[in-house]
Amino acid sequence: MLYDIHNSAAATFEEALEEIIAAVKQKSQQPLRIVIFGAPHNNGDYLKQRQQIAEAYREAYPAESRPLVAYVAHAPMDAMLVAEVTYWEQEIKSIERHQDYIVIDNNYILSAGLYSDIKLHTGEQADNIFARVADIFSAEGVSPANIVRQWNYIERITDITPNGQNYQLFNDSRSRFYNSCEWPNGYPAATGIGTQYGGVVVVFDVMRNSDKCSHAIDNPLQVSAHAYSQQVLINPDKAQHKTTPKFERARHITLADGKQILHISGTAAIRGEESCDANIEEQTALTMENIAKLAEQDTLMSYGVKSVKKMEYKMLRIYLKHQFNLDVVRRWFDDNYPTVPKTFLLADICREELLIEIEGIAAEK
Repeated sequence: MLYDIHNSAAATFEEALEEIIAAVKQKSQQPLRIVIFGAPHNNGDYLKQRQQIAEAYREAYPAESRPLVAYVAHAPMDAMLVAEVTYWEQEIKSIERHQDYIVIDNNYILSAGLYSDIKLHTGEQADNIFARVADIFSAEGVSPANIVRQWNYIERITDITPNGQNYQLFNDSRSRFYNSCEWPNGYPAATGIGTQYGGVVVVFDVMRNSDKCSHAIDNPLQVSAHAYSQQVLINPDKAQHKTTPKFERARHITLADGKQILHISGTAAIRGEESCDANIEEQTALTMENIAKLAEQDTLMSYGVKSVKKMEYKMLRIYLKHQFNLDVVRRWFDDNYPTVPKTFLLADICREELLIEIEGIAAEK
């Protein structure tokens, strides 16, 4: 797979969308999925813009080559819109297109953004989305255990509502869905991150033979998220058991052509299971130390990866809780990772004390 980032600083949403579509169409590769990040003013604005995006791509591409699209209400910190584009580096023998997903070579399944009615509470939205995922998996003969990467965008993730904390409501729904199968090869790499608007949005990648060509990668510096204690999970109902976030710290994949990819989950300044109470620069450095540990050859070999290649970062997505921290973080990355493509987004992190979360993709050097 190849990944590209397009930014537009145009004055209006419509101009930025037009600019991004034109930039992507200039590429020689066929785009498979485009995730667009924007800054709607409210949920009504979000729904209008999501519709505009869908209509624009229907006009720009014929059905047989139209990319999947997801729209996420993460305000870009230095642009009007940001688009992350997925391309397929290998030769594609066959591609089946459906309304909200595609199947590549009868093996790889990529979804568009999956949505629900944003008037429902977070848990109900998640239940509806996972019901749709279950329908897709039934049609394609795969199970949740074949998910290798999942992105979970949750409006106002840390808010406490009459139904519970939004992140916990989502985790409970995900756990119910994941309970439909066994997980002998570990959970997917995943991100659970807060958005300003848009309800719940889920995007996933599936490999039909994931048990044969992928490995769950844990971090010896951290407790696995799915093993968190009840003390670090939040729900106003103290008597209610809280399910854990079901994901691995990373997942290593060997594609059909032998190329190795490492999907790095949303990572923060957590050691063990406790957040590190530090300033933004220290949290940034600690987060990247956690990520570097996942990409080390010794770590990958310890989790069963054979013929480990040296990995390098192909893309980093950096979520910041506060706009005023952007300059400090950008300088840190300019000093330490100047050539890695990066996206900076304003986002709610899943714990109140955390100021930054980073996810990424690495591939063999």
